Amino acid sequence: MGAYDEPTKECPYCKTEMEADFVDVGVGMVQCGPYHCYECGASEIGPELNDWYYKDREGNDIYLQGKRIYCSWAKRGKGAKLQFKDFPVLRYDAPFSKTELETGFYDPSKKKISPYANTVGGHLVDHRTAKKAYNIGLLDEKKGVS
Repeated sequence: MGAYDEPTKECPYCKTEMEADFVDVGVGMVQCGPYHCYECGASEIGPELNDWYYKDREGNDIYLQGKRIYCSWAKRGKGAKLQFKDFPVLRYDAPFSKTELETGFYDPSKKKISPYANTVGGHLVDHRTAKKAYNIGLLDEKKGVS
């Protein structure tokens, strides 16, 4: 795979190939939109997930401590218990199912699309179609996305 190849992913729901919009930044390609499946309608959950984590008074995410695991390689001869990654705490009223959180994609049966995806009339479109729709005023307006 080269620097200018656009990677694809397998859809976690229907197992077909998914695409995302990428942009050339001079030294390669960078993803600039969520992965989406044209076959079943699954859409990648993006930064909107961060809005559903509990925050402290300063606006930082609140984390649960990760597990401490014994690692024999951590200290010479003795070993040590290391604490691994902490996890942010998701609010009780978050609109994501367990399956959606595990896969990282909206369930296509709910007909929900990432607010960061390009859509025309509520349907997913690629960036070329979105540009044409924008020029003639048909691209869906994104509400609540900054």
